[in-house]
Amino acid sequence: MMVFAEVVSKGGFTAAGESLNKPKSNISRTLTRLEESLGVTLLQRTTRKHTLTEVGQMYYQHCLRIKEELESAKHSLETLTQTPRGVLRVSASVSVGQNLIAPLMSGFMQAYPEISLDFRLINRRVDAIEENFDILIRVGDLADSNLVASALCRRHLNYYAAPEYLSGKPQLEGDLSNLSDFNLLHMNSLNNSPQWLFENKETQYTHTFKPSFESDDFCVIRQLILDGFGIAQLPDYMAQSYVAQGALVQVLSKWQGPSVPLHTLVPSRRGITPKVRAFLDYIKERV
Repeated sequence: MMVFAEVVSKGGFTAAGESLNKPKSNISRTLTRLEESLGVTLLQRTTRKHTLTEVGQMYYQHCLRIKEELESAKHSLETLTQTPRGVLRVSASVSVGQNLIAPLMSGFMQAYPEISLDFRLINRRVDAIEENFDILIRVGDLADSNLVASALCRRHLNYYAAPEYLSGKPQLEGDLSNLSDFNLLHMNSLNNSPQWLFENKETQYTHTFKPSFESDDFCVIRQLILDGFGIAQLPDYMAQSYVAQGALVQVLSKWQGPSVPLHTLVPSRRGITPKVRAFLDYIKERV
């Protein structure tokens, strides 16, 4: 079966024999025995060329699938005994990479000294296969793709400001009617319209606004509210330490902000190698 597939893929008996390190005559006899056992003609042979029959084309497709399964099985067995090693290329957005993943990296490198990590922070859409990334870390709902996605965690978006900015301004705890009196900063990574979602047990409210400032990076927005410029929606992991220090306070805490999923994505055609599995398991236990 595999000899037949090699003859077709290489374009002839001679090339297949060279690939398999077997004489051309051996290749020819093997194919003849296969056709006799199947009771069909797979290749029409002339002195000039060999052409697949209709049955041969169908059989060849089955051979390719079986070959792929065999290679996958071999790969799976090999990975069971391999030590995680080699270059691992990972991409995340700037805010997720700096605030959620980067604090875990020194521990990961100590745990896996044979892995060389190439960690790239990119806000634009990344093509994992074209740009040769092993893992992508992404926030939000995922577009359809040929990547294998795995849920990492869910984190809440809440509303924050510096105490100095709120001083002397109207209270915001439950009342959303006066939001327009404040500078509102908008995270705009996908050219999305400036809207905030507010929820509680009784109701849900969407506030559409004209932003005083917008950026495609949460780190920039956080810096502006730390400087007392206004109110912004931030992921909880980007604000927690600043709230603990008193540099930021959560506003509108009677309302629940939306939660967003974080996923890891792996190019499906590469499989899960030991270095990829090590990274995925490590961060999933800690985020």
